[in-house]
Amino acid sequence: MTDDLDLASLTDADLAKRPFDELVAALQRTVQGLEAGNAGLEESIELYKQGLRLHAACETRLREAELTITELGRRGAAGVEPAGEG
Repeated sequence: MTDDLDLASLTDADLAKRPFDELVAALQRTVQGLEAGNAGLEESIELYKQGLRLHAACETRLREAELTITELGRRGAAGVEPAGEG
């Protein structure tokens, strides 16, 4: 169901490094596949597993983004320019 991502060949760590938008699109396709109701039991279970992995990867990416934003805010409040600028 996830045409762009070969989830079987990616570890969870590799998956979490993919672009967030790509992960969300793959998750949406997976959910649509489940909601369509056309899949058999085994395929539905596989889609559900894929959805769980994609959801976890999205959460990881969001946590990383939150940490980055928090760190940038601290640097800005302290008057320190981010590395690579200035």
